[in-house]
Amino acid sequence: MKTKLLFLLVVLISHVAKSQEINCAEKENQLSKFVVDQDYSKAFDVWNEAKTSCPKYSEKLYSLGIEVLQYTIETATPKLKEEKVRELLKVLDLYDKNFPSNKNGNFEKRALALYQNHAGTEDEIYNFLDQAFEKQKEEFSNPQALDIYFRNYFDKYKSGKSTITTNQLFDKYIALVSLTESNTAKHPENAGDYVTVNQNLNSLMNDLLSCDNLIPYAKNGFELNKSNISWLFTTSKILSVNCKTAPIFGIIASQLYSLKPSSKSAYYLATFNLNTGNLDKAVEYYKESISLATDKLEKATTAYTAASVLVNQDASKCQEMILVAIENKPNNGKYFIFLANLYANSVVDCGSSSNEKKAIYKLASNTVLKAALAEPRLKPTAEVMSKEYLKNVTFEKNEKVKSVKIGCWINQTIQF
Repeated sequence: MKTKLLFLLVVLISHVAKSQEINCAEKENQLSKFVVDQDYSKAFDVWNEAKTSCPKYSEKLYSLGIEVLQYTIETATPKLKEEKVRELLKVLDLYDKNFPSNKNGNFEKRALALYQNHAGTEDEIYNFLDQAFEKQKEEFSNPQALDIYFRNYFDKYKSGKSTITTNQLFDKYIALVSLTESNTAKHPENAGDYVTVNQNLNSLMNDLLSCDNLIPYAKNGFELNKSNISWLFTTSKILSVNCKTAPIFGIIASQLYSLKPSSKSAYYLATFNLNTGNLDKAVEYYKESISLATDKLEKATTAYTAASVLVNQDASKCQEMILVAIENKPNNGKYFIFLANLYANSVVDCGSSSNEKKAIYKLASNTVLKAALAEPRLKPTAEVMSKEYLKNVTFEKNEKVKSVKIGCWINQTIQF
């Protein structure tokens, strides 16, 4: 008898649990339908019931509930706005309590709900953002939130009322620049916004980004961060702009390259070697950077930079680099203008005869006209340059020159 009663009890409990599960599924479906239909009045009623009876059912239920509450905030009167925001914050608390491993970035969302609706205090907003940075960094991606966070942190530093040191400020700056870089890779649709965030960070830090501050910071932080690729990368990036000849820049860039050879780390080593007088090594790393790059625009930009460096040093290598730039970005007219000038300026060195000189100017003319084909807006400039080159291409009436071979590093045959 006891066995039968126990069996019936198990069946009854199972049935109740199953009914409850079905009920929660129905609530989620109802809520989803009302949200899609934008029937927020009915959605709100269903949500209020679901959050009480199905708090652990699914994350989707919370996503729908948050959307409903966002609507109530948007339509609330100014007097009720903060009250509605506070309701949203309680739901986010419930979300984190029942799904502690969620990836919804709820600290960031709390901060933005307060900030965007002019609710809460500056410190409250900052504290939520600080928790987002410390506890949910992978989900800390909203450009506005990143910007607000550093502005508040910087203001605390400048006020002198906090215990934030200059070293800590640099650490935070480096970390946030690194975070915007990783977010750009994860959310390329927001790339423009992350560029703006970085510009804002740099603007705030501008007066502090001197070598007098950066070099001691980099030296002191290197040992602690010599295995931290994000720190090495961002510090190299900053030093490559502000302190190109500092030995610590070479040390950090070399360490970064040894841990993670990439187009960027090779580029930083090229920059250091160029600015410390080691041209051959710089060219070697520029080529390495180009070969490691996967993006054609990056390859072209790096090749053009290398060509600009080599233009007065080694015309042959300069031509090699500008042709790489053209190969990867053939619709950039300035590359053809650069190459045309390179040819025209080689007349003295490569024109061993009158006809070779004329051939070089003809080649320069042919090349510069390609700029107009690549970018029609450059047509007036290209045509003016072409006419100037062709002034040097005249033959006597009895001369019948059809083609001329140019030697030197140009090594081309030009048709007339």
